[in-house]
Amino acid sequence: MSKKDFKKMSKEMEENDELAMREKEAKVRELFVKMLEDAAKYAVQYEFYAEDMKDFHEVVQWKFGPIRGYQVFDETEYSFKIDGETEDPTLVLGCKDLDLAYQFLNDEISHWPALLGTKFLVGTKDPDGTLKEKRIGKVTGFTPGNAPTLSSAKENAPPTQRRVSARLLRIPVFRPIMERTTDPENSNDVRIPINESLGTYENESIPLAVLEYFVNKASHVYIFTQCPCRALANCKNYDQSLGCMALGKGALRMQTFGRIGTKEEALERSRRAVAAGLLPSLGRVKSDTIIYRALPEQGDLMHICFCCPCCCVEAGGKDSPKYLKGWHQKMEGVSVTVNEDLCNGCEQCLEVCIYGGMEVIDHIAVIDREGKDRCKSCGRCERVCPTGAITITIEDDGVDRMIARIESSVDVS
Repeated sequence: MSKKDFKKMSKEMEENDELAMREKEAKVRELFVKMLEDAAKYAVQYEFYAEDMKDFHEVVQWKFGPIRGYQVFDETEYSFKIDGETEDPTLVLGCKDLDLAYQFLNDEISHWPALLGTKFLVGTKDPDGTLKEKRIGKVTGFTPGNAPTLSSAKENAPPTQRRVSARLLRIPVFRPIMERTTDPENSNDVRIPINESLGTYENESIPLAVLEYFVNKASHVYIFTQCPCRALANCKNYDQSLGCMALGKGALRMQTFGRIGTKEEALERSRRAVAAGLLPSLGRVKSDTIIYRALPEQGDLMHICFCCPCCCVEAGGKDSPKYLKGWHQKMEGVSVTVNEDLCNGCEQCLEVCIYGGMEVIDHIAVIDREGKDRCKSCGRCERVCPTGAITITIEDDGVDRMIARIESSVDVS
Protein backbone atom coordinates (compact mmCIF):
# COMPACT_ATOMS: atom_id res chain seq x y z
CA MET A 1 0.00 0.00 0.00
CA SER A 2 1.35 3.37 -0.95
CA LYS A 3 1.82 6.15 1.55
CA LYS A 4 -0.92 8.14 -0.18
CA ASP A 5 -3.37 5.24 0.02
CA PHE A 6 -2.50 4.64 3.67
CA LYS A 7 -3.24 8.29 4.55
CA LYS A 8 -6.50 8.13 2.64
CA MET A 9 -7.56 4.96 4.49
CA SER A 10 -6.57 6.46 7.85
CA LYS A 11 -8.60 9.59 7.13
CA GLU A 12 -11.64 7.51 6.16
CA MET A 13 -11.33 5.50 9.39
CA GLU A 14 -11.15 8.70 11.44
CA GLU A 15 -14.20 10.09 9.67
CA ASN A 16 -16.10 6.84 10.28
CA ASP A 17 -15.12 6.89 13.96
CA GLU A 18 -16.27 10.50 14.27
CA LEU A 19 -19.55 9.67 12.57
CA ALA A 20 -20.12 6.68 14.87
CA MET A 21 -19.35 8.85 17.89
CA ARG A 22 -21.79 11.56 16.77
CA GLU A 23 -24.48 8.93 16.23
CA LYS A 24 -23.82 7.48 19.69
CA GLU A 25 -23.98 10.94 21.27
CA ALA A 26 -27.27 11.61 19.48
CA LYS A 27 -28.80 8.39 20.85
CA VAL A 28 -27.62 9.12 24.40
CA ARG A 29 -28.85 12.71 24.20
CA GLU A 30 -32.28 11.54 23.01
CA LEU A 31 -32.55 9.13 25.95
CA PHE A 32 -31.28 11.79 28.36
CA VAL A 33 -33.90 14.29 27.25
CA LYS A 34 -36.57 11.61 27.64
CA MET A 35 -35.35 10.86 31.18
CA LEU A 36 -35.58 14.51 32.17
CA GLU A 37 -39.07 14.83 30.68
CA ASP A 38 -40.29 11.52 32.14
CA ALA A 39 -39.39 12.74 35.63
CA ALA A 40 -41.99 15.49 35.24
CA LYS A 41 -44.62 12.87 34.35
CA TYR A 42 -43.47 10.70 37.26
CA ALA A 43 -44.04 13.57 39.68
CA VAL A 44 -47.69 13.68 38.61
CA GLN A 45 -48.38 9.96 38.14
CA TYR A 46 -46.63 8.40 41.17
CA GLU A 47 -49.13 8.21 44.02
CA PHE A 48 -46.61 8.66 46.84
CA TYR A 49 -44.44 11.31 45.18
CA ALA A 50 -45.26 14.01 47.72
CA GLU A 51 -44.52 11.68 50.63
CA ASP A 52 -41.24 10.46 49.15
CA MET A 53 -40.07 13.97 48.33
CA LYS A 54 -40.86 15.55 51.69
CA ASP A 55 -37.82 17.56 52.80
CA PHE A 56 -36.01 16.49 49.59
CA HIS A 57 -34.04 19.31 48.02
CA GLU A 58 -31.58 18.25 45.35
CA VAL A 59 -29.93 19.95 42.38
CA VAL A 60 -28.62 17.12 40.20
CA GLN A 61 -26.08 17.90 37.49
CA TRP A 62 -25.84 15.15 34.87
CA LYS A 63 -22.74 14.55 32.73
CA PHE A 64 -22.73 11.88 30.03
CA GLY A 65 -19.60 12.42 27.96
CA PRO A 66 -20.08 15.88 26.42
CA ILE A 67 -23.83 15.87 27.15
CA ARG A 68 -25.03 18.11 29.98
CA GLY A 69 -28.26 18.91 31.78
CA TYR A 70 -29.62 19.18 35.29
CA GLN A 71 -32.69 18.51 37.42
CA VAL A 72 -33.99 20.50 40.37
CA PHE A 73 -36.07 18.66 42.98
CA ASP A 74 -37.60 20.99 45.56
CA GLU A 75 -40.03 18.72 47.41
CA THR A 76 -42.98 18.42 45.00
CA GLU A 77 -41.66 21.11 42.64
CA TYR A 78 -39.61 19.79 39.70
CA SER A 79 -37.78 21.50 36.86
CA PHE A 80 -34.96 20.66 34.47
CA LYS A 81 -32.68 22.18 31.87
CA ILE A 82 -31.16 20.46 28.84
CA ASP A 83 -27.71 21.48 27.55
CA GLY A 84 -26.89 23.41 30.68
CA GLU A 85 -24.77 23.34 33.82
CA THR A 86 -25.82 24.65 37.20
CA GLU A 87 -23.44 26.73 39.29
CA ASP A 88 -24.14 24.99 42.60
CA PRO A 89 -25.20 21.34 42.24
CA THR A 90 -25.75 19.18 45.32
CA LEU A 91 -25.06 15.99 43.34
CA VAL A 92 -23.14 15.36 40.13
CA LEU A 93 -24.03 12.11 38.34
CA GLY A 94 -23.03 10.43 35.10
CA CYS A 95 -20.15 8.82 33.27
CA LYS A 96 -17.68 9.49 30.47
CA ASP A 97 -18.41 6.19 28.73
CA LEU A 98 -21.29 6.71 26.27
CA ASP A 99 -21.93 2.97 26.02
CA LEU A 100 -22.51 2.83 29.80
CA ALA A 101 -24.61 6.01 29.56
CA TYR A 102 -26.79 4.37 26.91
CA GLN A 103 -27.26 1.24 29.05
CA PHE A 104 -28.16 3.33 32.11
CA LEU A 105 -30.59 5.65 30.33
CA ASN A 106 -32.14 2.81 28.33
CA ASP A 107 -32.82 0.92 31.59
CA GLU A 108 -30.50 -1.96 30.75
CA ILE A 109 -28.70 -2.14 34.12
CA SER A 110 -29.91 -5.44 35.57
CA HIS A 111 -29.65 -4.56 39.28
CA TRP A 112 -27.97 -2.24 41.79
CA PRO A 113 -24.75 -4.28 42.27
CA ALA A 114 -24.28 -4.30 38.47
CA LEU A 115 -24.27 -0.49 38.55
CA LEU A 116 -21.88 -0.43 41.52
CA GLY A 117 -19.34 -2.34 39.45
CA THR A 118 -19.28 0.23 36.62
CA LYS A 119 -17.48 3.55 36.13
CA PHE A 120 -20.66 5.48 36.89
CA LEU A 121 -19.62 8.53 38.92
CA VAL A 122 -21.21 10.32 41.85
CA GLY A 123 -20.05 13.76 42.93
CA THR A 124 -20.78 14.81 46.51
CA LYS A 125 -19.78 17.85 48.49
CA ASP A 126 -17.18 17.91 51.23
CA PRO A 127 -17.96 20.00 54.33
CA ASP A 128 -15.98 22.85 52.74
CA GLY A 129 -18.27 22.77 49.70
CA THR A 130 -15.80 21.09 47.35
CA LEU A 131 -17.33 18.56 44.96
CA LYS A 132 -15.51 15.24 44.71
CA GLU A 133 -16.42 12.61 42.13
CA LYS A 134 -16.03 8.92 42.93
CA ARG A 135 -17.23 5.67 41.42
CA ILE A 136 -20.69 4.88 42.71
CA GLY A 137 -19.48 1.63 44.30
CA LYS A 138 -17.01 3.55 46.48
CA VAL A 139 -19.57 6.11 47.58
CA THR A 140 -22.53 3.86 48.36
CA GLY A 141 -21.22 0.47 49.48
CA PHE A 142 -18.77 -2.37 49.13
CA THR A 143 -17.95 -4.37 46.02
CA PRO A 144 -20.58 -7.11 45.55
CA GLY A 145 -19.37 -10.51 46.71
CA ASN A 146 -16.25 -9.21 48.45
CA ALA A 147 -15.61 -8.68 52.14
CA PRO A 148 -16.17 -5.04 53.13
CA THR A 149 -13.22 -2.94 54.22
CA LEU A 150 -13.53 0.23 56.25
CA SER A 151 -12.47 3.27 54.27
CA SER A 152 -10.33 5.84 56.03
CA ALA A 153 -11.66 8.60 53.79
CA LYS A 154 -14.18 10.72 55.64
CA GLU A 155 -16.55 11.00 52.69
CA ASN A 156 -16.74 7.22 52.44
CA ALA A 157 -17.75 6.57 56.04
CA PRO A 158 -20.91 4.42 56.33
CA PRO A 159 -23.24 7.26 57.48
CA THR A 160 -22.41 9.11 54.26
CA GLN A 161 -22.95 5.94 52.25
CA ARG A 162 -26.43 5.60 53.70
CA ARG A 163 -27.25 9.26 53.14
CA VAL A 164 -26.10 9.24 49.53
CA SER A 165 -27.97 6.00 48.84
CA ALA A 166 -31.19 7.44 50.24
CA ARG A 167 -30.76 10.58 48.12
CA LEU A 168 -30.21 8.61 44.93
CA LEU A 169 -33.19 6.31 45.48
CA ARG A 170 -35.65 9.20 45.37
CA ILE A 171 -34.47 10.28 41.93
CA PRO A 172 -36.96 8.64 39.50
CA VAL A 173 -34.43 7.16 37.07
CA PHE A 174 -33.03 4.86 39.78
CA ARG A 175 -36.38 3.30 40.69
CA PRO A 176 -36.47 0.50 38.03
CA ILE A 177 -32.97 -0.66 39.02
CA MET A 178 -33.91 -0.83 42.70
CA GLU A 179 -37.20 -2.58 42.06
CA ARG A 180 -35.40 -5.29 40.10
CA THR A 181 -32.82 -5.54 42.88
CA THR A 182 -35.22 -5.83 45.79
CA ASP A 183 -38.24 -7.32 44.00
CA PRO A 184 -40.59 -6.30 46.86
CA GLU A 185 -43.47 -8.46 45.62
CA ASN A 186 -41.45 -11.69 45.81
CA SER A 187 -39.08 -10.91 48.68
CA ASN A 188 -40.33 -11.97 52.11
CA ASP A 189 -38.25 -10.81 55.06
CA VAL A 190 -39.43 -10.86 58.69
CA ARG A 191 -37.88 -9.22 61.73
CA ILE A 192 -38.12 -11.42 64.85
CA PRO A 193 -38.15 -9.46 68.14
CA ILE A 194 -36.12 -10.90 71.03
CA ASN A 195 -38.22 -9.45 73.84
CA GLU A 196 -38.60 -11.81 76.82
CA SER A 197 -42.11 -10.47 77.38
CA LEU A 198 -43.25 -12.33 74.24
CA GLY A 199 -42.81 -15.63 76.07
CA THR A 200 -41.65 -18.87 74.50
CA TYR A 201 -42.50 -21.21 71.64
CA GLU A 202 -42.31 -24.93 72.33
CA ASN A 203 -40.41 -24.21 75.56
CA GLU A 204 -37.74 -22.14 73.79
CA SER A 205 -37.36 -18.38 73.37
CA ILE A 206 -39.25 -17.34 70.25
CA PRO A 207 -36.29 -16.17 68.11
CA LEU A 208 -34.18 -19.25 68.95
CA ALA A 209 -37.11 -21.59 68.35
CA VAL A 210 -37.75 -20.10 64.90
CA LEU A 211 -34.07 -20.10 63.93
CA GLU A 212 -33.57 -23.67 65.13
CA TYR A 213 -36.62 -24.80 63.18
CA PHE A 214 -35.20 -23.57 59.89
CA VAL A 215 -31.56 -24.51 60.62
CA ASN A 216 -32.55 -28.08 61.47
CA LYS A 217 -34.62 -28.30 58.29
CA ALA A 218 -31.89 -26.84 56.04
CA SER A 219 -30.03 -28.99 53.52
CA HIS A 220 -26.99 -26.67 53.61
CA VAL A 221 -25.70 -23.85 55.80
CA TYR A 222 -23.50 -20.92 54.74
CA ILE A 223 -21.62 -18.99 57.44
CA PHE A 224 -20.43 -15.43 56.81
CA THR A 225 -17.06 -14.57 58.31
CA GLN A 226 -18.27 -11.12 59.38
CA CYS A 227 -21.26 -8.81 59.41
CA PRO A 228 -20.84 -6.47 56.41
CA CYS A 229 -22.75 -3.63 58.04
CA ARG A 230 -20.75 -3.71 61.27
CA ALA A 231 -17.48 -4.20 59.39
CA LEU A 232 -18.13 -1.18 57.15
CA ALA A 233 -19.04 0.94 60.16
CA ASN A 234 -16.24 -0.52 62.29
CA CYS A 235 -18.88 -1.15 64.96
CA LYS A 236 -17.63 -0.90 68.54
CA ASN A 237 -20.89 -1.92 70.19
CA TYR A 238 -21.44 -5.44 68.83
CA ASP A 239 -19.27 -8.33 67.67
CA GLN A 240 -18.39 -7.87 63.99
CA SER A 241 -17.81 -11.60 63.55
CA LEU A 242 -21.47 -12.43 64.25
CA GLY A 243 -22.38 -12.13 60.59
CA CYS A 244 -25.22 -13.35 58.44
CA MET A 245 -26.07 -16.93 57.51
CA ALA A 246 -27.80 -18.53 54.54
CA LEU A 247 -29.77 -21.77 54.43
CA GLY A 248 -30.85 -24.14 51.66
CA LYS A 249 -29.50 -25.54 48.40
CA GLY A 250 -28.86 -22.02 47.19
CA ALA A 251 -26.02 -21.82 49.72
CA LEU A 252 -23.98 -23.95 47.32
CA ARG A 253 -24.08 -21.05 44.82
CA MET A 254 -22.77 -18.48 47.29
CA GLN A 255 -19.60 -16.70 46.16
CA THR A 256 -18.71 -14.27 48.89
CA PHE A 257 -16.83 -13.84 52.17
CA GLY A 258 -17.85 -17.02 53.99
CA ARG A 259 -17.98 -20.79 53.78
CA ILE A 260 -20.23 -23.81 53.98
CA GLY A 261 -20.67 -24.68 57.66
CA THR A 262 -22.51 -27.10 59.91
CA LYS A 263 -25.88 -26.93 61.59
CA GLU A 264 -24.12 -26.99 64.95
CA GLU A 265 -22.18 -23.85 64.00
CA ALA A 266 -25.37 -22.17 62.82
CA LEU A 267 -27.22 -22.96 66.03
CA GLU A 268 -24.32 -21.73 68.17
CA ARG A 269 -24.12 -18.49 66.20
CA SER A 270 -27.88 -17.99 66.63
CA ARG A 271 -27.60 -18.40 70.40
CA ARG A 272 -24.64 -16.02 70.64
CA ALA A 273 -26.33 -13.38 68.47
CA VAL A 274 -29.60 -13.41 70.40
CA ALA A 275 -27.74 -13.36 73.73
CA ALA A 276 -25.81 -10.31 72.51
CA GLY A 277 -29.06 -8.46 71.79
CA LEU A 278 -28.87 -8.65 67.99
CA LEU A 279 -32.23 -8.81 66.25
CA PRO A 280 -32.62 -11.67 63.77
CA SER A 281 -34.42 -11.33 60.47
CA LEU A 282 -34.98 -14.10 57.99
CA GLY A 283 -36.66 -14.89 54.71
CA ARG A 284 -36.31 -14.76 50.96
CA VAL A 285 -34.36 -11.61 50.08
CA LYS A 286 -33.58 -11.16 46.40
CA SER A 287 -31.17 -8.26 46.92
CA ASP A 288 -28.93 -10.38 49.18
CA THR A 289 -28.99 -13.20 46.64
CA ILE A 290 -27.68 -10.74 44.04
CA ILE A 291 -25.11 -9.04 46.27
CA TYR A 292 -23.70 -12.32 47.53
CA ARG A 293 -23.61 -13.87 44.05
CA ALA A 294 -26.02 -16.75 44.56
CA LEU A 295 -27.94 -16.26 41.33
CA PRO A 296 -30.14 -17.50 39.76
CA GLU A 297 -32.73 -16.70 42.42
CA GLN A 298 -34.86 -19.87 42.69
CA GLY A 299 -36.59 -19.67 46.06
CA ASP A 300 -34.13 -22.15 47.58
CA LEU A 301 -32.07 -19.72 49.66
CA MET A 302 -33.02 -18.17 53.02
CA HIS A 303 -30.99 -15.29 54.37
CA ILE A 304 -30.62 -14.78 58.12
CA CYS A 305 -29.23 -11.50 59.46
CA PHE A 306 -28.38 -10.49 63.02
CA CYS A 307 -28.75 -6.72 63.13
CA CYS A 308 -27.58 -4.10 65.58
CA PRO A 309 -29.44 -0.80 65.91
CA CYS A 310 -26.39 1.32 65.11
CA CYS A 311 -24.97 -0.06 61.86
CA CYS A 312 -27.63 -2.20 60.17
CA VAL A 313 -28.32 -1.30 56.55
CA GLU A 314 -31.99 -1.08 57.50
CA ALA A 315 -31.12 1.98 59.59
CA GLY A 316 -31.56 3.92 56.36
CA GLY A 317 -34.95 2.33 55.77
CA LYS A 318 -36.86 5.23 57.24
CA ASP A 319 -35.41 7.44 54.52
CA SER A 320 -36.25 5.01 51.71
CA PRO A 321 -39.00 5.85 49.20
CA LYS A 322 -42.40 4.26 49.59
CA TYR A 323 -41.94 1.82 46.70
CA LEU A 324 -39.19 0.00 48.66
CA LYS A 325 -41.01 -0.44 51.94
CA GLY A 326 -43.04 -3.57 51.12
CA TRP A 327 -40.37 -6.24 51.45
CA HIS A 328 -39.55 -5.68 55.17
CA GLN A 329 -42.56 -6.95 57.08
CA LYS A 330 -43.48 -7.37 60.71
CA MET A 331 -43.93 -10.76 62.29
CA GLU A 332 -47.44 -12.17 62.24
CA GLY A 333 -49.59 -11.44 65.27
CA VAL A 334 -47.12 -9.01 66.90
CA SER A 335 -48.27 -5.60 68.05
CA VAL A 336 -46.70 -2.69 69.94
CA THR A 337 -48.76 -0.31 72.05
CA VAL A 338 -48.10 2.74 74.24
CA ASN A 339 -49.71 3.41 77.63
CA GLU A 340 -50.16 7.19 77.54
CA ASP A 341 -50.52 7.36 81.34
CA LEU A 342 -47.02 5.90 81.83
CA CYS A 343 -45.19 7.61 78.95
CA ASN A 344 -43.09 10.62 80.01
CA GLY A 345 -41.94 11.63 76.53
CA CYS A 346 -38.26 10.88 77.20
CA GLU A 347 -37.70 9.97 73.50
CA GLN A 348 -35.44 7.01 74.23
CA CYS A 349 -37.70 4.97 71.93
CA LEU A 350 -36.93 7.39 69.08
CA GLU A 351 -33.21 6.80 69.48
CA VAL A 352 -33.49 3.05 68.83
CA CYS A 353 -36.24 3.06 66.17
CA ILE A 354 -34.52 2.53 62.82
CA TYR A 355 -37.74 2.45 60.79
CA GLY A 356 -39.12 5.89 61.61
CA GLY A 357 -42.20 4.32 63.16
CA MET A 358 -42.08 6.30 66.42
CA GLU A 359 -42.90 9.92 67.13
CA VAL A 360 -43.28 11.91 70.33
CA ILE A 361 -46.21 14.31 70.17
CA ASP A 362 -47.12 16.50 73.15
CA HIS A 363 -44.72 14.43 75.30
CA ILE A 364 -46.41 11.14 74.40
CA ALA A 365 -44.90 8.42 72.17
CA VAL A 366 -47.05 7.63 69.13
CA ILE A 367 -46.63 4.60 66.85
CA ASP A 368 -47.37 4.82 63.12
CA ARG A 369 -49.32 8.04 63.16
CA GLU A 370 -51.49 8.47 60.06
CA GLY A 371 -51.28 4.74 59.32
CA LYS A 372 -47.90 4.88 57.55
CA ASP A 373 -47.12 1.30 58.62
CA ARG A 374 -43.46 2.00 59.28
CA CYS A 375 -43.27 0.13 62.59
CA LYS A 376 -42.00 -3.43 62.07
CA SER A 377 -42.65 -4.48 65.70
CA CYS A 378 -38.96 -5.20 66.24
CA GLY A 379 -39.40 -4.51 69.96
CA ARG A 380 -36.37 -2.28 70.44
CA CYS A 381 -38.52 0.51 71.87
CA GLU A 382 -40.02 -1.72 74.55
CA ARG A 383 -36.59 -2.85 75.72
CA VAL A 384 -35.35 0.71 76.36
CA CYS A 385 -38.54 2.31 77.73
CA PRO A 386 -37.68 3.35 81.33
CA THR A 387 -41.27 3.59 82.52
CA GLY A 388 -42.70 0.41 81.01
CA ALA A 389 -45.10 2.45 78.89
CA ILE A 390 -44.48 0.38 75.76
CA THR A 391 -45.81 -3.15 75.46
CA ILE A 392 -45.12 -5.74 72.76
CA THR A 393 -47.43 -8.74 72.48
CA ILE A 394 -47.91 -11.69 70.15
CA GLU A 395 -51.02 -13.69 69.33
CA ASP A 396 -51.03 -17.38 70.24
CA ASP A 397 -50.62 -18.61 66.65
CA GLY A 398 -48.28 -15.82 65.53
CA VAL A 399 -45.15 -17.98 65.26
CA ASP A 400 -46.92 -20.73 63.31
CA ARG A 401 -48.37 -18.18 60.89
CA MET A 402 -44.98 -16.53 60.38
CA ILE A 403 -43.26 -19.87 59.71
CA ALA A 404 -46.00 -20.82 57.23
CA ARG A 405 -45.65 -17.52 55.37
CA ILE A 406 -41.87 -17.84 55.08
CA GLU A 407 -42.13 -21.44 53.92
CA SER A 408 -44.60 -20.40 51.24
CA SER A 409 -41.88 -18.38 49.51
CA VAL A 410 -38.59 -20.18 50.28
CA ASP A 411 -37.65 -23.85 50.66
CA VAL A 412 -34.50 -24.55 52.70
CA SER A 413 -34.70 -28.34 52.57
